[in-house]
Amino acid sequence: MSGLKKWLCSKLRCEVEPTFRFSRTYPITWGELARCLQEAYPTSQLKVADVNYHYVEWEELLTWLNTDSLDRMRWIDDIWDCDNFSLESFCRMKRLGARLGINIAYGEAWGDTPLGYHAFNIAYVKKDEIQKIVIIEPRNDDTKGWKKSDYKPDFIKI
Repeated sequence: MSGLKKWLCSKLRCEVEPTFRFSRTYPITWGELARCLQEAYPTSQLKVADVNYHYVEWEELLTWLNTDSLDRMRWIDDIWDCDNFSLESFCRMKRLGARLGINIAYGEAWGDTPLGYHAFNIAYVKKDEIQKIVIIEPRNDDTKGWKKSDYKPDFIKI
């Protein structure tokens, strides 16, 4: 994995960072974002760090996921696995948001899933003119519209 270190979020340099931009973002306050997440997952421990956020169009989030290189990294049991992929995806989105001057409503979560207890990513997006929460498997960018009942996070950090 040493050859990949330069691509990790903590090691990314400005000259290798992608120039991706969302064409449109929508503001949401931390209170509204927290309310939506708590309504969807009432038993989750929720950490919303900032006062204001922006959510993005679902299609553009998919474009970002497809252009990001994280899904090309190798899974290594107990060394570089679900928690590392989830944290790395979260970090990359935070870096992108910082470069764009916004906080993007994208986070990491832990909980029971169809794969067992697992780390994954969660985003608040605009899809088909409706705002909704989506689940992302960061290892392979799978976003198959998982049902709320399939993923039961007990911890969410946005």
